[in-house]
Amino acid sequence: MLSEARAAGLEFELIAARDGDKLPFHSESRVTLTAGAFRAATQTVTPQGVIAIALVHEASPSEAVQAARHAGWPLIVLDRVQDPGNVGAICRTAAGAGAPAVVVLEVTADPYGAKAVRASAGNVFRLKVAHAGWSDLAGLDGYGATAAGGAPLAEAPIESAGMIVLGSETHGLSRKDLKLVTVPLAEGVESLNVAAAAALILFEIRRRLGA
Repeated sequence: MLSEARAAGLEFELIAARDGDKLPFHSESRVTLTAGAFRAATQTVTPQGVIAIALVHEASPSEAVQAARHAGWPLIVLDRVQDPGNVGAICRTAAGAGAPAVVVLEVTADPYGAKAVRASAGNVFRLKVAHAGWSDLAGLDGYGATAAGGAPLAEAPIESAGMIVLGSETHGLSRKDLKLVTVPLAEGVESLNVAAAAALILFEIRRRLGA
């Protein structure tokens, strides 16, 4: 994750390594902590031996919209996705598929939170990420992913949409005026995890765009 952050141009305020562990690159901002001090400072049960504080430039909603338009991609919008693991996984998938930008709406987990960053394997730093409200996305037509009742994924022209909205597994989409797209499932299976559905949708977009 540190290598991804460095490649993305982030500025490190502090890098703390556990005594005996090595950094993947040289840094003047490094300090070394004893095993006990390092364990007390981390938020995970089995940390990898290095933690860091870095300055992140969060995009504005307009920057995220423009990045998506420039790349010819729909803007990826997370609507009340509260599990940071899912948020991070979606960011990782978005970066892997080639999507340039992600917008997170109110109540969505922070994509720069520790758990989300880990789940993204640092790939969140490759994206233009913005916090926004629906008013910031006015004028964008879009598809919302839903477990049932939408156009089948194979038939919906999602690649030409202004945005793709992925909602809460519990509460669904907060807007009711979106066109809907559904990933057809085998009989008896109610729905997919939102990160799994995102992967199918994003890589279908990538396929159609010929990326």
